[in-house]
Amino acid sequence: MSAPVLSVRGATKAFGGAIALRGVDLEIVQGEIHALLGENGAGKSTLIKLLAAVHSPDDGAFEVAGAPLPQSFGAADIAGAGVRFVHQDFGLIDTMSVTENMALVGGFERRNGLIDHRASSRRAADQLARLGMRIDPSRLVGDLPEAERAILALARALEGDARLIVVDEVTAALPSPDVARVHEAIRAARARGVAFIYVSHRLEEVFQLCDRLTVLRDGRNIATADVGSVDMARVVEWIAGRRVALKRPAAPSAHGRVRLVARALRGGVVEQPIDFAVAAGEVLGITGIIGSGYDAICAMTAGIDAPASGRVEIDGRVIAPGSTADSRAAGLEVVLGERSRAAFAERTVRENLFADAIYGPAGWPDLAGELRRTDELVGNFGVRPRNCAEATIQSLSGGNQQKVLFARALMADPKALVLVDPTAGVDVGARAELHDVMRGAVARGAAVLFGSSDFEEIMAVADRVLVVRDGRIASTLEGEDATWDRLFLEAHGGAAHTAPAARGPTP
Repeated sequence: MSAPVLSVRGATKAFGGAIALRGVDLEIVQGEIHALLGENGAGKSTLIKLLAAVHSPDDGAFEVAGAPLPQSFGAADIAGAGVRFVHQDFGLIDTMSVTENMALVGGFERRNGLIDHRASSRRAADQLARLGMRIDPSRLVGDLPEAERAILALARALEGDARLIVVDEVTAALPSPDVARVHEAIRAARARGVAFIYVSHRLEEVFQLCDRLTVLRDGRNIATADVGSVDMARVVEWIAGRRVALKRPAAPSAHGRVRLVARALRGGVVEQPIDFAVAAGEVLGITGIIGSGYDAICAMTAGIDAPASGRVEIDGRVIAPGSTADSRAAGLEVVLGERSRAAFAERTVRENLFADAIYGPAGWPDLAGELRRTDELVGNFGVRPRNCAEATIQSLSGGNQQKVLFARALMADPKALVLVDPTAGVDVGARAELHDVMRGAVARGAAVLFGSSDFEEIMAVADRVLVVRDGRIASTLEGEDATWDRLFLEAHGGAAHTAPAARGPTP
C-alpha cells in the first residue's frame, strides 16, 4: 500500500454536551478513491469540517503526506498541504466565465505584468480536457449543465499541488448518466496520483467507483474495508446498525381501480400532450435526465404548476389547474425532496406538520392536540430524536426532515401521492424507511407517481416506469425491461450504455 496522503488519529469533537466524533481514525493513500459513509448525523460532516478547519478538533492528530498539521491548524495550513474540497453546491460563480472561475483558485496567467486572457483560457481548457471535458472556457458558468459544473469544480480543485480532494455529495442532484461523467473525471484525476475522499448516500456509486470505504456511526469508526471484499448488504448493515431490505417486495399481481389520471397534459418543456393513469396500489415511476421534463410533469400533476392544457383527475374528479388546494381537497398529497421549497426551515416539527391545518370554529389552534398528534406521528414514522416536536425542522438530519414531510402528506390517508425526488440527499437507512412508508400507503390503496432521476431507485420501487425525453414520454417499461441500460438508452435516445460493474457482489 502507498504511503498515506492523509492520516487522522483519534479525532474527537463535541458541541456542548453532544459528542459528534469519538476518537475517529481515517487513512487515505495516494491515488485511491476512499468512500466515507454513514447515516446523516453519523459524523461525516463534522470530520470534513475539521479537515477544512471550519471547526477545531478537541483532540486528535492530523498528518498530510507524513507532515503533522499544527495543533490548531487553519484553512491556509490545510490548503498549503494540498487538501481541497468540492461541496454539493460546487462553490462556483454563475455570472463569471469558466476561465474566471478557474482563476479564482489558480490565478490568471500574466504577460508583462498584465493578465493574459488567452493564456489563462488555454490553461483552463487544458485542465478540463485532462478530465475529459472539452468546452469553450469563455462560457458563463451559469449556462453549463450540472454535470459540467461538477467537473469544472473538480478541475478547479486540482489547480496547484492538490494531493487530496474531498468530494462531498456532488452527485446528489445529478441523474445517473451525468453521475457516470463525473466518475470518469474523478478516475482521470486518480490516474494522476490524486487521492479522493468520496461522500455519497448512493451506495451503487461507491461500488462502481471506490477502492476502499470507511463507515461511521454515532461518531465512531464502525469498519474500513476494500470495496471488492464486501457486498452491499454488509455495508448497509454497518451504516444502519441493522439489516435493511435493499429490494422491494414483489408487486401484487393486480391493482385496484384507476385513481389518478392525466389527460393531454402539456406545459413548459412538456410541449406534447401527456397521458397516463395510476391505479390504486400501484407505483408508477417517471424518470429522465435533468431537463427532460419528468419533474415538470410531476409538478403539473400535483397542482404545483398550472398546465397550458389538459387536466388531472382523482377518482373521476377534475382538479382545478395549478391548484394545490383543490388537489388536496380531492385527496392528492405531494412530497418534494427539495426541502427549501417543501418545509418551513425555521419552524418547529409541529408547526410544519400543522402548517395548513383547519382549526376549530373559534379559529384558534388546539396546541395540546397538535402536540399529542405530533408525538404520535414522530413515533409512527421513526423520526429521530423522539422528543423533537418543538425543535426546528432544520435541526433534524435530512432523512428525518423527509420523514416529517411524509408524515404531513400521509396524515389524511390520501388517495394519491406525487413524490418528486423524495429521497434526495438521504442516507441508505432512511431511504429504506421512506420506501417502507410509501409502500404502507400503497397497501392502503394509494396511487403513487414517483418521480426521480436516480435510475437505481426507480428500478427498486416502481411497478411501471415512464421514461421522459425532450418533454415527451419516450417509452413505458415494466418488469425485466426496466434495467439500468434500458433506462439510459430510452432517456438519451442513443446507444445503450452499461453501468460500470460493481467491484464487489451486490444483492
